[in-house]
Order: sequence, then C-alpha cells, then structure tokens
Amino acid sequence: MKVLVCVKQVLDPRGMTVNRKAEKVFINREEYILDPASKAVLEAANHLKQGGAEVIAISVGPERVEDALREAMARGADRAIWIRSAGGDALVVANLIAAAVHKLGAIDLIIVGHQSLDTGAGELAPRLAEALDWPQILGAAKLDAGEQGITAIVQQAGFVQVEASAPVVVSMLAEAYRGSYADGWRLMDAYQKWNVEAWSTAELELGEDDLRPLTAKKEDAFPPERQLGTPVRDVKELVMMLKREKVIA
Repeated sequence: MKVLVCVKQVLDPRGMTVNRKAEKVFINREEYILDPASKAVLEAANHLKQGGAEVIAISVGPERVEDALREAMARGADRAIWIRSAGGDALVVANLIAAAVHKLGAIDLIIVGHQSLDTGAGELAPRLAEALDWPQILGAAKLDAGEQGITAIVQQAGFVQVEASAPVVVSMLAEAYRGSYADGWRLMDAYQKWNVEAWSTAELELGEDDLRPLTAKKEDAFPPERQLGTPVRDVKELVMMLKREKVIA
C-alpha cells in the first residue's frame, strides 16, 4: 500500500497576541510549527507503515515548509515532496495535490488533517476527493487498512465504524493525536542525509484556472468583546428580573 500524507505548517499561537479593541493580531514571535492535525495524520500513517505501507509526505507552500516535511520524515515518512507555490485557498491546494497524485501514480490512500489550527475550514479533504473522484471518510479518530479496504472510526453523533475501498481520502481529527515525538536519530538524518524533493507548479502541468483561488481575503473582522451581565444575589431575584424583561411569564 502506498499512502500519501498531507502536512501543513501553522503559526505558533504562543507567539501571537489578539487585541480585540484595536482589531489586530500582533505576531510577537513568528515561528511555525507542524499543525496538530498533521501530527495525527503522521501517527496514523506510521501505524499503517508497521503493516508494510510506504508513506509519502507532501506539502504546499514557501521554502519554510521544508522543515515540516523533514519533521514528517523524522516521524516515519519514507519520502517527502515539497510543491513550490505561494499557496492559495483550499481549491488551489487540492488541485496541486491532485496533480501530484496523478504524477506519482498508484496511491491507495490519502490522509489529511480534518481541520487546521489556523483556518479551521476543513475543506481540503472534500475538495481533494472531488478533484480525484475518490470516496472520502471525514473526521476519523482511528484508521486501519485490511484486505477489504480502509476501516475508520469516525465521529458522527458518537463514534461509528465506516469502511471504504481504496483509493480513498481520509481526514483525521486533531484530537486523534496521542502525543508521539519525532525519533531523534531520524530527525538528524532528515536534515543531514535525506532530501526533500522539490516540485514546481509547472511540472504538474496545471492551467491558470486550476491555480485561480475562489476566495480572496479583504479584511479581518473581530467580534466585539463580551459584555458582562447583571449580577443577581439569588434565584428569586433572577426570576423577578426575567419576568420584568418578559423572558418568562
């Protein structure tokens, strides 16, 4: 089995401050980390690797994403591919990864994070499944592969088991991350011995329409600060207040 895992870098929220009155986000320390959902993805892929799967990590973005890919190799990926691109919305990223899948060939399973820490949009898996015309399993907490295909435990008003035949796109919940760490020796090898393959968008032979975002960021909007309510001494006073405001009869 050949497994493609999509990893993403996000700004470390510990280096950011939100000022609601000024309606600004101040980046005090610009550092990037591997998205928690990507760590869950790599854990799931590493579990499949124990059964003989080949794991390929892929990421789209500027040069800094190399660090995320090297960490992915340290966490068990056999190969890492960096698509050199300024990025874009989920549609553009999905088109880039789908083109990479066609170039790689024979991919049985794609695992992505269900929602990233920065946008929380959860669009990549559905858009990728649509671009490839593959089935999808969304919100997986656990993942296994067998002779019948892919089996996942997903969160849907509780937890249920679902199955799909390969090839399939699966999104993993960030909550599925169990706290594993990159192997120290593999981490050193990832920087000293192993290479990250760099692919340009031209190599993927995509047209202008495929690289045109559907969305454009115009401005940031912040919800107002929460207003404090009126304190009450006891339940009786609360009931009287609700009756006065005609909330209850």
